[in-house]
Amino acid sequence: MRARPKSVIQIDFSVGDLIFDSRPIWSALGRAVEQGAVGASVGCGLPQEFGETAIHLATRHYLMQRAIEELKISLTDIFNQVSGSWGTPVIGIDRVIKGADCQRARDRVLLAIDSFLFEFRAYLELLAGFTHGFLVAIGKEPSKSERLSSGRVLQITGKNGELRPHGFLLYLCDKLCVATDWYEFLSSHRNFFTHKGAPYCAIEDRLVRPPKFDLIIMRTNITDFDHADPSDFFRVSECQPIVRGIQSLSRAAQQYLISLLEP
Repeated sequence: MRARPKSVIQIDFSVGDLIFDSRPIWSALGRAVEQGAVGASVGCGLPQEFGETAIHLATRHYLMQRAIEELKISLTDIFNQVSGSWGTPVIGIDRVIKGADCQRARDRVLLAIDSFLFEFRAYLELLAGFTHGFLVAIGKEPSKSERLSSGRVLQITGKNGELRPHGFLLYLCDKLCVATDWYEFLSSHRNFFTHKGAPYCAIEDRLVRPPKFDLIIMRTNITDFDHADPSDFFRVSECQPIVRGIQSLSRAAQQYLISLLEP
């Protein structure tokens, strides 16, 4: 049995503004109970059942912010490894940067992109669980399978009623009129790096002066981009829509739950 700690120093966790904030939802739930729109048992049971998930969402919110900050810092670090004269851009020549500092910068930026993909996907899993569970509790849940506006049919829950987060998140985006390109992009790359491979990176020189760079993240160590499959790499600049997409979906989901509780 693990020994209990004899002395603990707690670390403060104060919650500020969140992209998905359960507090207005709990307030709307309380009003709905007072007005008789929702039963008292549901009003008491929902915060008890999903209060911890709401805290997890808040924690992931801050971890996502930190992942973005770390990615920005690590990008600056690795771009600073590129040195030389900034006269005429070098075209058609592969350049290689080496050394211990370069390796540390490389590993740091790969760790940052891995953290970015993981934290954002983990947040969405929690958001799916909270939102679907809330809908079930108030009797507004979707069917086991749903047809999207595109005509695509998705499974929302399995045979035993377990939530299928991927299908539900696509359904939720469709229902709330949130584009899904960013989500498909995130899900595809995160799943690959989690289950099938590891990320590699290279610096793209945009061939302008003063110099501007982008970081290319690769599913395999590509040495010849002229013959590379575009699905095997992406630019870090392509991750910005993920941030905007999660913000849009989170705020839309929060308002949607509140609207279902209002008369």
